[in-house]
Amino acid sequence: MGKRQLVRTLGLSQILMLGIGGTMGAGVFVLTGHAAGLVGPAVILVFLLAGLQSLPNSLSYAELASSFPVAGGGYAYISKATAGMLPFSVGWVSWFSSMFYAALSAVGAAYSLQVFVPGLPVSLTAVGMVLLFAFISLRGSEEAGRTQVILAAILLGSLALFVIGGLIAPNGFRWSTFYSAGGFFIYESWVENMARIFQAITLVNVLFVGYEVIATTAEEAKSPGRNIPLAILGTIFICALVYCAVAFVALGVIPASQLGSSSTPLSDAAARFLGPWGAQMMGLAGLVATITSLNTAMLSSARVALALSRDGYLPAILARIHPRLKTPVPAIVLSGLIIALAALSGDEVFLSYVSNFGYMFVVFFTNVSLILLRRKFPDVPRAFRTPWYPVMPILGCLGIIVVEVFTEWHALLVGLGMIAVGLIVYKLQRPVHRAIEVAVQTVEAARHEILVPLANPITAERLVQMAAIIGKAREEATLVLLSIVPVPAATPLSVAQELLDLRGNGHRELLDRAADYAYRQGVPVRKLLQAARSVAAGIVAVAEERSGVGLILLGWQGQFATRPEKGHIVNSVLQNARCDVAVLRSRDTGQLGRILVPVGGGPHSRQALRLGREIARVVGGTMTALRILPPSAKSDAETEREVLRQIVEDRLGADAEAVELRIIRHDEIAAGILAAAEEGYDLIIIGASEEWFLKEMLFGSIPDRIADKAPCSVLLVRKHEPSSVSWLRRRMKRIGRT
Repeated sequence: MGKRQLVRTLGLSQILMLGIGGTMGAGVFVLTGHAAGLVGPAVILVFLLAGLQSLPNSLSYAELASSFPVAGGGYAYISKATAGMLPFSVGWVSWFSSMFYAALSAVGAAYSLQVFVPGLPVSLTAVGMVLLFAFISLRGSEEAGRTQVILAAILLGSLALFVIGGLIAPNGFRWSTFYSAGGFFIYESWVENMARIFQAITLVNVLFVGYEVIATTAEEAKSPGRNIPLAILGTIFICALVYCAVAFVALGVIPASQLGSSSTPLSDAAARFLGPWGAQMMGLAGLVATITSLNTAMLSSARVALALSRDGYLPAILARIHPRLKTPVPAIVLSGLIIALAALSGDEVFLSYVSNFGYMFVVFFTNVSLILLRRKFPDVPRAFRTPWYPVMPILGCLGIIVVEVFTEWHALLVGLGMIAVGLIVYKLQRPVHRAIEVAVQTVEAARHEILVPLANPITAERLVQMAAIIGKAREEATLVLLSIVPVPAATPLSVAQELLDLRGNGHRELLDRAADYAYRQGVPVRKLLQAARSVAAGIVAVAEERSGVGLILLGWQGQFATRPEKGHIVNSVLQNARCDVAVLRSRDTGQLGRILVPVGGGPHSRQALRLGREIARVVGGTMTALRILPPSAKSDAETEREVLRQIVEDRLGADAEAVELRIIRHDEIAAGILAAAEEGYDLIIIGASEEWFLKEMLFGSIPDRIADKAPCSVLLVRKHEPSSVSWLRRRMKRIGRT
C-alpha cells in the first residue's frame, strides 16, 4: 500500500497568491522604514539586490518542486538526495520555522487590530487568529487557496493604491524629499555604503521566501511542471517590483531619517497625501498582510509535519489524511496547537529570529539537494531546469552565507538551539518508538484470552467454532471456555464452588465437548466452571479476575430489537465488561465464504473490520466493506469509495488490499444492509452504534434490527474504551453535527 497522496486542487492563481501572501506578509509595512533609515534612497537597490540574491534559490525550488511535486518543501528534496540525520534536521527546522513564522504573523495581526480596537489583548487575539485559520486549513487546501487569493488581492490592491495615490496626490511624491539626505547613497565612504547595503539586505531578505511556501504545497498543485516554476519566479519578480515602488513613493513623501524611526512607515506616508483614511487603509492592509502570512505558514507547517510523519520521524498518526476533507487533519491540529502556544508569548522579536534563521537553513540545503539529485536521478523528467547549473545553486549557498554573517548573534543562538533540540529528538525517536512498540506488544500479548461463556447446547457448537476461528487468527490466543452456575443468595459462593468442583452438576460435559472441538482445531483451551449470583455477574467477574481477557464472545438466540429486560445477560455484560464484547446470532448457513462488514466511523465499526479480516483470512473467504449512503447525498460514488477505502486502510493497513469495497445508496441504513445481505453472504459483522450505552437497546437500533432480520449469521461487536473517552468522543461528534 503506497503513501496517501493529497489531492491536486490549487491552480496557478492560487499558488501565485500563496507565494505572494507568504512572501510579503507584514514585513513590507515595517521593514521598509528600517531599511530606508539604514541606506536612504538606496533601499530601492537593496530590494533589487535582495530579489537578485533570492533568484538562485528560487530557481532551485522551481526545478525541484516541479520535478518532485510532493509535500514537505526543502525537507522532501534533501530526503530524496540523502538519508539520516541531515534530512531530519532540515525537516525539523523547516517545521518549526514555519510554525514560528505563523505565530509571528498572528501576533502581527493582533497588533494591527489594536489600531482599530485599542486595548485589545495581543496574546489572546493572536491565539484566536491561529484557531480561525487552523479551521480554514482543516477545510482543505482549496478553501485555504481561495481565501489566499482574496486576501492577497486585497493586499496588492492596497499597495497599488498607495503607489498611485502617492505619485498623483498634491501632497505626494517630491524629488526634493526623496533626495533630502543628499543623494542616492547617503554615506561618504563607498565601503560604508556597501556595508550598510548588505546589512539592509540581511534585514529584508525574509521578504523573499515565498518559494518555500509554494514548494511545501506542491503535492496539491495542478499541472506542477508548469504552474510551480511560473508561480515561484512570478512571486520573486512581483514582490521585488512592489517593494521598490512602495519604497520609492514612501521616501518621496517622508524623508529617510523620519521614515527610519517609524514603526508604521507606510501608514505615516499615506496619512500625508490621503489624510486620516489613508492611514486606516494601510493599517487594514497591514492586517491583511499578516493574515495572508498566517494562512500560508499554517498550510506550510502542516505539510512539513505530514512529510516527517510519512518518513517515520514523527508519529504515524500525523500522516493520516482525512478521507472527506482530503487534508492532514492530525498534522494541522498539532501544528496549530504549537503555533497557538508560541503566539501566546506575544514576543514578536523571538518569533522572527527563529523563523528567519530556519528559512535560511532550509534554503541552503535545498540548493545542496539540487546538485545531489541531478547526480542521483539524472533521468528524471524535469519540466523546468535551473539555468547555468551548477553555478546558480552554488551562488545561492554563498549568498545565504553572506546574509547569515550579517545576522544578529542572538538569532544564530536561537537557530542553533532549535537544531540541537532536533538532534536530541532524532537520537531518541528510535529507542522511544521501540519502547512504545514493545509496550504495545506486551499489552496485546497480555490480553490474549478469548472468554467464551457456554450455557445453551444449541448455540455452543457454532459459538466455539467462531471462537476457534478468531483464536487461530490471533497468535498465542487461548480460549477460556466458561460455564456459570447461578447460586441463590442464601448459599455461600465458596460452598457452591466446592460442590461444583466435586460434581460438576452436569455442566462439565458441555465444557468437555467444546474443549475437544477446540483441541482438534489446534487452539489452546482452558475450562472454567464458576458459581455466581447471576450469569452476567459471573461472566464480568471472571473477565476482571483474568486480566488477560481481551474479548468476551457470547451467543444469543433471543430477540434484539426489543427493550432488554432487567438483568438481560448480554445487556449487563455489554455495560460492565472492561474488554471487547462480541455476540453471535447464529444461523447455520454452512461455510463462512462471504463476509459483509457495514462500515461507519466509530471504534466499534473499526473493530468489526478487524474481526472480519481475521475471520476471512482463516477460513479463506472474502470480505466486503459496505457503506450505505442516502440517495440525496451530493458526493459522487468515486469520492465515497475513496472515503471508504481510507477508513478500511486506517484499520487494516496493508490487509485493506484484500477487502472488496461497495457503496449502496438507500433511504434507510438498516434496510440497505439487509438488502445487501440477501446476495449470498454467510456472515454479517457489525459494530455497535452510539445508542448501545443507553441501555434501552443492546447494540443500537440498526445493529439490533440487523441481528433479528438478517438471513445469515450476525456477529455484533462492541469495542471497549474508557467511559471518559467514550463520553468525550460522543460529545465531539455531536458538536460536529451542529
